[in-house]
Amino acid sequence: MLMMILKIAISLLIVSALSSKGYAETDVKKIYNLREKEGLYKIIDGVEKKIHSEPSAKDSLKVLGIAYHNLAVLGMKGASDKAVEYLEKANQLSPEDYEVIAYLGSAKTMAARDSWNLFIKLSKVNDGINMMDRAVSKSPDNIAIRMVRANNSLKLPKFFGRRDIANKDFLHIEGLINAQSDIDSDIKAEVFYHLGMLYKEENEALSKGYFRKTIEASPNSKWGVEARKGL
Repeated sequence: MLMMILKIAISLLIVSALSSKGYAETDVKKIYNLREKEGLYKIIDGVEKKIHSEPSAKDSLKVLGIAYHNLAVLGMKGASDKAVEYLEKANQLSPEDYEVIAYLGSAKTMAARDSWNLFIKLSKVNDGINMMDRAVSKSPDNIAIRMVRANNSLKLPKFFGRRDIANKDFLHIEGLINAQSDIDSDIKAEVFYHLGMLYKEENEALSKGYFRKTIEASPNSKWGVEARKGL
């Protein structure tokens, strides 16, 4: 009887460990392209409760940092500073996690956007740009990293000269899309839509071709809806 109880206890511990690992990995993957306030706040609420008992849980810090980063993209006040706070902690625990570095770099540029001090703005933006560039150089085929830098580059003021970087990133991701069969349809649609917009002024035929690919990839997504306006 005692042996049976011990076996059950050990089995439960193993399941618990695997579940915890799966939870963290799944949440990180799920949250990359989540840009819906209610869903992001729901994740934040759950993970912030967990972080109080495990303040050094790297995956939880990463999830929180990315969630706040995506809220900052949506323009939520104070979200960029929270993103920097959590991602810096995650970076300290795992300095070779280049996804964390990319998101931290992007979060820093948005924190600069929210700052009133011009010197701090420029310093934070340059620091953030350097971090994103380093992440891409270290992990060039990581789609999440490329998407972070590409989208961030599109939103920076033109004098930073990052439009060509965004174009390069989206074209690189397009190559990865052509080589892989398991890439999410909404990611494909987003990439094709942005390429369509980037080529809109200089090559109308190419631009419309990308808009058609956007609709084909995900017709009912916001990218598909917007692409129809470009045709």
